[in-house]
Amino acid sequence: MIADILLPTFLLVGVGYLVGRFARVPAQPLAQLAFWVLSPALIFESLRTAQLPAAHAVLVAAFTVAHYLGMFALSIPVRRRWFPGDPGAQAAASLVLTFGNCGNLGLPILLFAYGQPGVDVGVVFLATNTVLLTTLGVGLATWEGSFRWRRVVLGLLRVPWPYAVAAAAVARLAGGLPLPLARATGLLAEGAIPLFLVLLGVELAHVRPTQVAGPALALGGLRLLGGGLLAWGLAWAFGTSGTLRASLVVEGSMPTAVNSFLLALQYDRRPDLAASALLLSTLLSVGTISLTLFLLEVVG
Repeated sequence: MIADILLPTFLLVGVGYLVGRFARVPAQPLAQLAFWVLSPALIFESLRTAQLPAAHAVLVAAFTVAHYLGMFALSIPVRRRWFPGDPGAQAAASLVLTFGNCGNLGLPILLFAYGQPGVDVGVVFLATNTVLLTTLGVGLATWEGSFRWRRVVLGLLRVPWPYAVAAAAVARLAGGLPLPLARATGLLAEGAIPLFLVLLGVELAHVRPTQVAGPALALGGLRLLGGGLLAWGLAWAFGTSGTLRASLVVEGSMPTAVNSFLLALQYDRRPDLAASALLLSTLLSVGTISLTLFLLEVVG
């Protein structure tokens, strides 16, 4: 069963890697399409049609905040010990350890493992992740001795995901959408997950491990191990069970996020370190995610 879940996922990642490596397809146009069109459509359509109870949605959001703040807290002593006197590497380390690849990789795995109920959980996780990425993430990337609130607020207003969440809430309150519009958003949402996987492969094709492979491997391994253990602990502390618990554990066990690398690149916070951690943690995650899915089958 685990092979049935992971093999299609990483086959599509492999397709993206091949076209990025040998056909030299650039990642930027695909990333822009995913950012501005497909990921907001997926969030909108999933939240609009989700059967996830409101109480569960609040729990997922609270779990996501607790998990990311926990990983950020873990990153503070790690970055001080491993990268003393290097603020760029310290910022990259916090980005790499805090944010997981809950969209590009997490949603497809939830789809294959748990179907639409798992995706419903993952979409709320992704939406909360987006808010944290555009606040805490931008704050980490721009930290220069003070927190730039204006930049953080403007960053949040300039991304499409919060508007997708608001539009989904309006659509639910209105009782639905006209059929042509519902079909259009549905088609866009269906195309999001395959593109996420191909895009991840294309992004990885442009990553080149450098002389920082050792520290990057340690950061990637810590992201997988620390994130996974924290996810199991929080799932127990929040009293979750069944598909809800499994979906939260899977999302919390994801490797480093592509967006962590993009923020490090955008603000010049040691993107070489972030890129290497992205690549190495994604490769290691084949084994760790397999183990996570196996343990979730065992515990039920």
